[in-house]
Amino acid sequence: MSASFDRFLNARHRVSRKASLGRAFSVVRQSWKLADDPRVTPPEVEVVATRRTASEAADIAREAAWSYARCGFHKPSGAWWGAEAETFHRFVVRPGSQAVRSGVLAAAAVAGLTVFALSRRRAAARSR
Repeated sequence: MSASFDRFLNARHRVSRKASLGRAFSVVRQSWKLADDPRVTPPEVEVVATRRTASEAADIAREAAWSYARCGFHKPSGAWWGAEAETFHRFVVRPGSQAVRSGVLAAAAVAGLTVFALSRRRAAARSR
C-alpha cells in the first residue's frame, strides 16, 4: 500500500466502536479527492447499506472496495479502502444509530411499563 493513502486512513473521522447485536450495522463510504488534506477537509459521506449484520456489512464493504483497481484493508482503522484516478474511498462498518436509538427507546418503554405495573401492585396490596 502506498504511504500516500495513510493520510486518508489515519484521518480522525473515525466512528464509534460500541457493541451492537443483530441487524444493527451500516456501511458508510467516506470519499476525498486525492489532492485534499483529510485533516482539514471533511469527507463526502454516503450510506451504502443499513440494517445488516456485522458479517453482511463487512462483506458489502469489502466487495465495494474490491471494485477499484487499487484497494485494500487498513487494519488499525478497520476500514476497507479503494482508490481511483482522482478519488480515495474508505468503507467503514459501524453500528447504525437508528437501530441503537430504537433499542434504547424500547428498553425505556419496557422499564416504564414495569415501574407502572409494580406501583399498581403495591397500591393494590396497601388497600387490602
